[in-house]
Amino acid sequence: MKTLKYFSLIFIGLLCSFNSFAQVPLYTADAVRFSQTDGGGSARFVALGGANVSLGGDISSISGNPAGLGFYNRSTWAFSPVLRVGDYSAQYEGENTQNMGGNFQIPNMGMVFHNRYEEYAGSKWVSGTFGIAINQKQSFYNNINYSGTVEQGADGIVYDFTESALFPFLTENGFREFNFRNEIEDVANSDTYTYLAYQTYLLQTFATNDDTFIVDRYDYDGNTDGYLTQNAVQRENIDYYSGLTTLDLSYGANYNDVFYLGAALNVNFLNYRQVRSFRETPDNSFLNYMELNEETMISGTGAAFTIGGIYKPLNILNLGFSYTTPTFISLTETQEISMESFFIYNPETDEENVSYEEEILNEVPAYSLRLPQKLSVGATAFLSKYGFVTADLEYVDYTSARYSSTNGAFGGDVPDVGSDLQNTFNLKVGVEGRWNILRARAGFAYFDNPYRTFDYNRQSISGGIGIMRKNGFFVDATYTLSSFNNPNITAYAGSDIITSESNISNVRITIGKNF
Repeated sequence: MKTLKYFSLIFIGLLCSFNSFAQVPLYTADAVRFSQTDGGGSARFVALGGANVSLGGDISSISGNPAGLGFYNRSTWAFSPVLRVGDYSAQYEGENTQNMGGNFQIPNMGMVFHNRYEEYAGSKWVSGTFGIAINQKQSFYNNINYSGTVEQGADGIVYDFTESALFPFLTENGFREFNFRNEIEDVANSDTYTYLAYQTYLLQTFATNDDTFIVDRYDYDGNTDGYLTQNAVQRENIDYYSGLTTLDLSYGANYNDVFYLGAALNVNFLNYRQVRSFRETPDNSFLNYMELNEETMISGTGAAFTIGGIYKPLNILNLGFSYTTPTFISLTETQEISMESFFIYNPETDEENVSYEEEILNEVPAYSLRLPQKLSVGATAFLSKYGFVTADLEYVDYTSARYSSTNGAFGGDVPDVGSDLQNTFNLKVGVEGRWNILRARAGFAYFDNPYRTFDYNRQSISGGIGIMRKNGFFVDATYTLSSFNNPNITAYAGSDIITSESNISNVRITIGKNF
């Protein structure tokens, strides 16, 4: 395996041009992915569309608005497993592809410890509650799967992976000519994909009449002065895993059953894994197929603080707010890339039915990302003992997102992602109905578009039920459907854009007990 201890600027540019967000720069897309949160938490609050700023007495308050812990009157533990099932569709070169997948996790668990202030006689401070929880605020689980056929252009060339990897060996006037073969290797080593294509014989060396050498496609036919590939079938599967998880240490207090105040330390753990498998099958008699596999892993830790308050001016009304500071995360990134080619006949080596493989490990120097601050306000109106209606409005300051590096992680200028983004207002609404020990809930969440130049729609609908038993045990179950269109990408070659949509169903159950 060849190891590169840094990302060169050439590699980043190549990655962005071959298979990146067509309308959204690569690092901008990552900044949004790592900044967006759906809140996570218990099945109860998820069923309410994620609205929780003006509610309390739920394990989700530890990671949401810590002031909600002030509503507790006893200690509690709870955990929430979730099953996700995705329905994915993609369109490329006029072809539609459908795909499904599943994922199981326990993204939320926590405990609260309640304490009454009985020793402070005459004080209006009623109680305080400490909470600790692990909560996945955002899941990166997703899939893009596409297939299509690219054909020869007007110049008789198929713009496939091989043609894109050939770029460093071309000039404005044609092919670069070399006097020595070691010069060819220097150019081949200048960027990742060209190196892989050269090592696996997709790019081959040809002698000219001037006793020099050029590098051209493997399917070049000197007799007809043309290329033997008429078209190539391209298929790719992209899987996304892991998420943004926080360890939250929170405290909320109750003042006279009217004011509820809270604060939290949020320790962030970011784990992002992207696995891509790209295969190209040409129609010529030389190459059976080429396959490119990439695995990108980004991980890091950071911290933020959250403060919040809930005011109860009337028994039937709660008003709440919460503020989360910017989160500073230190990140490490690695990328493993492997390529395999299987030749029916290799004209350069005169071999038949032979395969070639090459691998590269790219290690990026550590860099930092500042995730945006968030401010939320909410209100809840109670319908006597029959339930309530709640709503949150969340402001996210995406333009303040920033990358930074002191050791050349980006190979040049640090990406100015803030200029690609706009601030957003997200809306979350929910309703709960109560009858005896039964609860029925429904919710809706709309997440505003953070991009300036790309129409990114994301929303979810949810519904759930709950049972509160007299012995302190409670069970809640929720179904959520999240729908969004993925930022467009381009294939490793070709000019057509891949558009794709994701519909992810979540079944979340919360089991807990008061003690």
